[in-house]
Amino acid sequence: MSRPRKAHAETPALDMETLFNEYHPRVYTYVRYRIADIAEAEDLTSEILERALTHLASFDARKGAFSTWLFRIAHNTLVNHLKKQYHRDRRHTDLGEGMEDLAAAGPTPEQAVLQKEQMARLLECLNTLPSRQQEILSLRFAGRLTNREIARILMINERTVGVTILRALRKLRQQFAAREAS
Repeated sequence: MSRPRKAHAETPALDMETLFNEYHPRVYTYVRYRIADIAEAEDLTSEILERALTHLASFDARKGAFSTWLFRIAHNTLVNHLKKQYHRDRRHTDLGEGMEDLAAAGPTPEQAVLQKEQMARLLECLNTLPSRQQEILSLRFAGRLTNREIARILMINERTVGVTILRALRKLRQQFAAREAS
């Protein structure tokens, strides 16, 4: 009598609507951390989700989580986009412009103004970090990925991710405090 074989992980049953509803907000927020122009970020997010849907059959759950696979596509698409921009002598690092939609409105107008000012200062500080640290922080906080998932996406050691996040957050905290004091 033969034992039933363990079924290997299948490709998730995702259609465009499911893919969009479940992953669009995370992917869009990740892209917006790196791209200041809203329309450009929306276009890139659409391109990422379209690529994921087109290549869904190549997803192998044995190699990692679906979100890791999807954010690998997002990372590669974003890197290619930024390289094209760089070669066209266009700046892509001014995160302060057009980021109003990331600042949550407070219950009062005064709180909303203070939050926008703090968000602007934080984004200015974030903009001073090396691009590698910006990328890792974007994946961690905008993409809500674990250090392990980020390590797989960037093909680096998980410990390196953790150390990079720690150092980047320390630097951000120092710069933010210095800007608050001035």
